[in-house]
Amino acid sequence: MRKNKQWDLIISPKRDWFNLDLKNIWRYRDLILFFIKRDISTEYKQTILGFLYHLINPLISTFIKVIIFGKIANLSTDGIPQFLFYLSGGIFWSYFSKCLAIGKGVFLTNRDLYSQVYLPKLAVPISNNIVEFLKLIIQILLFICFFIYFQAIGFDMQPSFGLIFLIPLLFLQCSLLGLGFGLLLSSFTTRYRDLNFLGGYINSFWMYCSPVVYPLSVIPEKWHYVLSFNPLVGIIELARYSIFGISSFQIEQLFNGLIMTVIFLVIGLLSYNRVEKTFLDTV
Repeated sequence: MRKNKQWDLIISPKRDWFNLDLKNIWRYRDLILFFIKRDISTEYKQTILGFLYHLINPLISTFIKVIIFGKIANLSTDGIPQFLFYLSGGIFWSYFSKCLAIGKGVFLTNRDLYSQVYLPKLAVPISNNIVEFLKLIIQILLFICFFIYFQAIGFDMQPSFGLIFLIPLLFLQCSLLGLGFGLLLSSFTTRYRDLNFLGGYINSFWMYCSPVVYPLSVIPEKWHYVLSFNPLVGIIELARYSIFGISSFQIEQLFNGLIMTVIFLVIGLLSYNRVEKTFLDTV
């Protein structure tokens, strides 16, 4: 038997701490497109109203918030029409929470697929996020229609057109924040399934720490700096200031929120990169 053989090709695992294999993800772009088409077609299969549910759900949710928080609890909306106030906060929160759920389920939800065929693990959450973004566009169009209606019936809202262009970037931040924190949770749930149950409590706590159903102005000012490290505070307050011209937005909310978003995203990707090579042995 010959020693020191010269091999033409050596296959070995990549053990870098931060290797996302983006080139490989690009090579599988046709598969990502297939997942997008599959998710859209299967979601609407055997339904009567189809994509209209993406209009019905935010409408019903907003009406419930108007009744409970606006009429019964009588919470202030800083002069913004209650329906638009809750609809705007709900759209951002809904998109973030769905991106969070996608990241959180990247390993457990797709374990059967990963165990049967090779593909970049991030291909699935990327395709899911794109699907959620397409649904988001429908809700944004719904919001624009109601905004025009309330303007037409006499509500004086003064959008800051110089800042409206930032709103797509705020949605991007929501997506990256949800994906990063979700990947972090997913990395732990492969070993500690209890986090699946705790995830719901984390989600609820995060929502009530964000100005989704209340303006930041109702919170004592001494807590504003602490809340500024919640990225959704800066996102929602800046969005409302851009759209309505009314908000408690401070620049520190944006900077602190961006810092926390980057931290969650980097830690989430590092955790994912470490776990994705061995998670099939534990799930």
